[in-house]
Amino acid sequence: MFYLIGIGLKPGHLTSEAKEAIAKCSHVFLDTYTSAYAEGNIEELKEIFGGEIIALNRKAIEEGFSPVLKDAKASGEDIALLVFGNVLSATTHIQLLLDAKKLGIKAMVLPGISIFDFVGSTGLDQYRFGRACTIVAPKENYAPESFYDIIESNFNARMHTFCLLDIDAEKNYKMTVAEALSILAKIEKKQGKDILKKATLIGLYALGSAKQMVMSGDLEKMQRSSFALFPQSLVIAVSLTAKEKEALSDLNG
Repeated sequence: MFYLIGIGLKPGHLTSEAKEAIAKCSHVFLDTYTSAYAEGNIEELKEIFGGEIIALNRKAIEEGFSPVLKDAKASGEDIALLVFGNVLSATTHIQLLLDAKKLGIKAMVLPGISIFDFVGSTGLDQYRFGRACTIVAPKENYAPESFYDIIESNFNARMHTFCLLDIDAEKNYKMTVAEALSILAKIEKKQGKDILKKATLIGLYALGSAKQMVMSGDLEKMQRSSFALFPQSLVIAVSLTAKEKEALSDLNG
C-alpha cells in the first residue's frame, strides 16, 4: 500500500488515522519542497510514531519516486509519503497516485489540515475567493508573471486572491509578504497596472501556529512589514463587504 498523507501545519495536526497508517509502513518519506511547518519540527513528528523519515527534494519526488513505488510493489511493503498541509493541492502528488495506479499499487490518500483551512482567519468570505496562485521569486533567465494574470483576472471578476509564497527548502529560503509585494509592484510598473493601489492587502504569517498573525494595510505599509514568522502568504482583496471589514478589523486587532 502507498499512503499519501497530509501532516498539517504542525506536528499536533497529525490525525489518528495518519498515525496508524505510518506505523504500518516500512519506509516513510517526506516532501520537503512544497511547504514547511508553521510550528514545531520534523524531530517532533518522528517522536510521535517513533520512526525514521527520509527527506526528499523536488527532483527526488518528481523524477525518482517511481523506483520507490516499484520496490514497494516487489517487496509487498507499505510505504508513505508525508506532505505538509493537505496532500492534493499540488499536481505533483496527483501524478504519484497515477503512477501508483499504472504500477498496480493500491494507494490511499489521508487528507491533512491545510493553510487553505485558515484563510477564514482573515474574516473574509471564502465564497468570494477566486483561483489561488503561487508568487514565484525571479531567478536568472526565469521570471514568471502568470501569477499576476491570475490576480488580475480575479480582481476584474470582483474576487479575492489567496497567494502562496515561494519557498526553497534546500536553500532555506522562504519568501516574505514584503518581498512578494515588491515582485508584484515591479510587474505592475512594467505592465502599467495599479491593482495593488486599489486592493486591500492582507499579510498572513505562520497560520495554524500559536503565533499566527494577520495584518492588513496599503502597499507602503505592507512592504515595510517584517516578521520572522513563516510560512507567509498574501491575500489581494477586492472591495470588502461591511461584515468583512468588521471581521478583519475586530478578529485581528
